[in-house]
Amino acid sequence: MASIAEVRAALEQASEILRESYRSVRSAQAGLDEAVAILAESSENHHESLLPPEFVRAKERFPDQLELMVGTLERIQRLTVEL
Repeated sequence: MASIAEVRAALEQASEILRESYRSVRSAQAGLDEAVAILAESSENHHESLLPPEFVRAKERFPDQLELMVGTLERIQRLTVEL
């Protein structure tokens, strides 16, 4: 059986990994936003769109993924306080 200190340490490690992941997702979001803008602008000069529909779908999903990560971090913090 794990001690309270071990559980807290594991929760802190999970929090740090989630914070790092959040920063990475935000960076990916910014990169995708830039790519979408460039492709959308470039599409104006072509007979068909250069913007893959998957890019648009991915862009739409970022807020939900970030919200999920924030919610998980909040739950970890609450659990840590309760310990």
